[in-house]
Amino acid sequence: MKRLLILALCLALMPLSGAFCFAETDALPRLYTGRTVVAARVYTSWEGTEGKDPIGYIPTKVRVTIHELNPTFALVTYEAGHLSGYIKRVTLEDTKPIDNAATPPYGVDFNHFIGEIKAKDAPVTTKPGGGDTLITLHKGARVSFIGFEKGYGKVIYHRQYGYINSRQLGEVTAVYDSPEDAGTDAPIASYTSFYKITTDQSNLNRMTNIAVACEKLGRLPLETGVDLNFNRDVGPYRASNGYQPAGVLIDGKVQQGYGGGTCQVSSTLYNVVLQLPGLTVLQRRAHGANGASYLPIGVDAAVGNSNLNFRFRNDYPFPVRIEGTSQDGALTIAIYRMQ
Repeated sequence: MKRLLILALCLALMPLSGAFCFAETDALPRLYTGRTVVAARVYTSWEGTEGKDPIGYIPTKVRVTIHELNPTFALVTYEAGHLSGYIKRVTLEDTKPIDNAATPPYGVDFNHFIGEIKAKDAPVTTKPGGGDTLITLHKGARVSFIGFEKGYGKVIYHRQYGYINSRQLGEVTAVYDSPEDAGTDAPIASYTSFYKITTDQSNLNRMTNIAVACEKLGRLPLETGVDLNFNRDVGPYRASNGYQPAGVLIDGKVQQGYGGGTCQVSSTLYNVVLQLPGLTVLQRRAHGANGASYLPIGVDAAVGNSNLNFRFRNDYPFPVRIEGTSQDGALTIAIYRMQ
């Protein structure tokens, strides 16, 4: 009874920002383990990309248990230090599922709906019905949603959550929960990442490259047992293949190169593939320790050469197709069953 009262109190005190009250570690799901890269500050709660109410540190190079994830933080327990709370995901490395059979890949965010903006202007805000405007979408933009809260579609904008008023949406389609039982009318997985919409020439070229890569993905039906090799099938990244020079991220530094922006397409596709156990990742590498800023830590996929490539194989007993769209800073990729 005492344990139940403690847990009830924790839930009662939990604000929308994601507060956590330490009660007993065995009351929390144990999903992954990870090792701290640096001494990690521990918070009792978070809001957006900022931690709130610091309560201590977890030392460097020690293993922790990971109970849940949001775009910036991980809820962890450091058992040796009798400490639980939120630490930034960037402080973790060598993450592993505790139960490979029952736990999805680290960092996966399951999206359950996909829709289209019907309003002239649809702001993505930091809170349902308020907060700061992160970006404004317009009629025709397609968006993939984690779910809905208080009548607002929930998305991941870079490394925080964003919200879109459902009244500004047209038709919303549910993603099939079971790919094996799916029809061809709705996706079996989807994801949206967001890109800059500035009008400098480099970024205009980057947006062109994103659109070109999406168009090429749409030509690639994957039969059972067939693999997608991003460099081979979406590249080569040169002017003769429709690509323009734009900023590319190499060893954490931005340089100019043909095909800049295609890494965001491969990384968004990777987040779709992570949701589908019948698609087997064969090759994938992140953009360094901090990853790509347009996605949460640990779920990007760099492309560009033999060492930087994204490859996966269709192990479902049916073919699949990929559909990618980009508009107003929203890059949305969905995978459909073909038959």
